[in-house]
Amino acid sequence: MARVPRLLRAGIPRIAASHAGPIVGIDVETAAPSHGAICALGVAMVVRGEVIRERHWYLNPQVRFDPRFIAIHGITPDHVAGAPTLASTWASVLAFIKIAVDETRPPKLFPDADTGDPSPLFVAHNASFDRLQIERALGTPLPFRVACTVAMSRRAFPRLARHNLATVAAHLSIPLKHHDALSDARACALIAARCIEVGSGA
Repeated sequence: MARVPRLLRAGIPRIAASHAGPIVGIDVETAAPSHGAICALGVAMVVRGEVIRERHWYLNPQVRFDPRFIAIHGITPDHVAGAPTLASTWASVLAFIKIAVDETRPPKLFPDADTGDPSPLFVAHNASFDRLQIERALGTPLPFRVACTVAMSRRAFPRLARHNLATVAAHLSIPLKHHDALSDARACALIAARCIEVGSGA
């Protein structure tokens, strides 16, 4: 298991409305019903409502693709041919997030001073699903909490008839190619930023 940088270990704030640091959206696509069969991962970082860094990974799910799942996201075995597993590339994922977080920090006036910058807020739409898939693929619990933007959007926009990703993104005029891991992660992070703007909790 990859060593987690100290910067990424802290839990999210209890009240997301008070969060002023970077927001990291995470989304996975799976190849089959079995838990941990991740074939794609998207990560997007948003700061002050703007996407500053993002990345998409194709991954080897180590299971046979279910045609029903291919019909949802369009990912086929050819897309992941030669791709690593999530477990083998997880250290690179954490390093990517840490670099993005470091880039958002202003330079210190005094090198030994603590900037007091908040830890990143990790978010996913229906976070329990993404968290379970990642933890099963890694074989270990995630070292950070993941806030659910379904719950956040329900608090922020209670009059919406539905709070699935497509509906919330459309309500906020956020472009979305649904079931593309990077597009979903980006939309999720932007939704979280808008929820925080209107004072919703995590």
